[in-house]
Amino acid sequence: MVLRFTPAKYRASVCVGLLLPGIVSALLIAHWATVHAQSPEQLSVYSPQTTYSVTLLDIQGKQYAGLIELLEPLGTVEGRVDGKKYKLNFTPPGGRAVEAQFTQGKDKGKVLGENYKLGGNFAEQNGRGYVPLAAAPEILGKMLGKPVQLHASARRLFVGDVSIRYSVSVDRSNPARLTITFPIAVSPSIANEPGRVRLTFRREPVVSNGQDSLTFNNPTITGATFSEHDGVAELDIATTAGLMTNFVDGGKTIVLSEPPPPPSPAAPAPAQTQAPPAPAPTPKAPSGPRFLVILDPAHGGPETGAVITPTLLEKDLVLAMAHRLQRDLASRGIVSTLLRNSDAAITLDQRAMATNAARPALYITLHAANTGTGVHLFTSMLPAADVQRNGFLPWDTAQAAFLDLSGSVAGSVAAELETRKLPNSTLVAPLRPMNNIAAPAIAVEIAPPDDKVEHIARPEYVEQVAQSIAAGVAAVRSKLPEVRP
Repeated sequence: MVLRFTPAKYRASVCVGLLLPGIVSALLIAHWATVHAQSPEQLSVYSPQTTYSVTLLDIQGKQYAGLIELLEPLGTVEGRVDGKKYKLNFTPPGGRAVEAQFTQGKDKGKVLGENYKLGGNFAEQNGRGYVPLAAAPEILGKMLGKPVQLHASARRLFVGDVSIRYSVSVDRSNPARLTITFPIAVSPSIANEPGRVRLTFRREPVVSNGQDSLTFNNPTITGATFSEHDGVAELDIATTAGLMTNFVDGGKTIVLSEPPPPPSPAAPAPAQTQAPPAPAPTPKAPSGPRFLVILDPAHGGPETGAVITPTLLEKDLVLAMAHRLQRDLASRGIVSTLLRNSDAAITLDQRAMATNAARPALYITLHAANTGTGVHLFTSMLPAADVQRNGFLPWDTAQAAFLDLSGSVAGSVAAELETRKLPNSTLVAPLRPMNNIAAPAIAVEIAPPDDKVEHIARPEYVEQVAQSIAAGVAAVRSKLPEVRP
């Protein structure tokens, strides 16, 4: 048996949290608020290869960006100090080396022998070179050989033709429905707030479609506003009613719709002097068993989870991953639903009760960590119990009756991770709400694939993990019991 009380977030939010939930929650929120307030500003960089963040420095009242930090995710880069000169060599994958040279305290530089005005003095600190943020697009464009565009006020940098534009339409249907279409799949975080639904794009280079503010001739969905700030893009949908959000077309389309109204009660039949004999009722055929997977993105609301990077919280990363996993399961004919489809706070007991009420074939909770490497799979530490799964199960140890099936799922997912050469480990831990789940259950914690924590959110890495989980579930589907709703 292997025991690991992994990352600090589990120790705080699960083990200690069982004893002092109010105090622990307050401490976690206060700690995150302090870290967030002291965190330096970040520049979001979007490129064809990846999306990443770069920390900006404040030097004499101007924002500066590190050249190595900007170029390192895009190729091989080396910087060295030579007297007062700072020399930079960059080689893109499969390309030729490019050289640049700058002088400490001077506002000029050279790239490929061509002089550039920096708009501020070059700065060197600890062997790394920094240029004013406003000069970064021109320098990167020359070194990369492609256009680079900076949205300075929003701190967003676009390398090449990566911008994603969208279209919006509102159907004149009842109930009201708004459709947002993108050229590629997206995974925004979704928050339902009074009077609006807010879609936040942290990893995708979504930009304005040319109309930042739209007004709809609809009493329920009244308008949409696009904005970008602090390294993210947001689309706010103004509404007078609560809206449901669904992803279709492989994540390329987001549909927001008003829940359908309840059916009207049937009108009473007119009185008859002599009622004809009633026909014998036809028994309704019972609905057949179905295979349902519950996906539970951890945390939400003020419970942020781990601070993966200064601009990426665990609650947002696992929600985006849940949407990807839902699409990958659907591609294999497996129906799944999310316990949390927005930035909402749900207690551990509420998660367990909602899951058990749905009678799923499988429960998967998703976590993320900024420590460790690869994917960590967990099953419950409870001792196995030889009890009837369809009978009465104690609340605190309900999972004990399903440990054999939970282990089969974890092993199948681990095999798929190995196939994709993703580092992984399978462990046991005393996790809630998993102990309270009356169905096969696993926890999946995604950590960075290598020693760079920001790589945890690389789309190709998250997609590989989601595909591994979906394939692992599909491989053992026949072993998991289908249940009647």
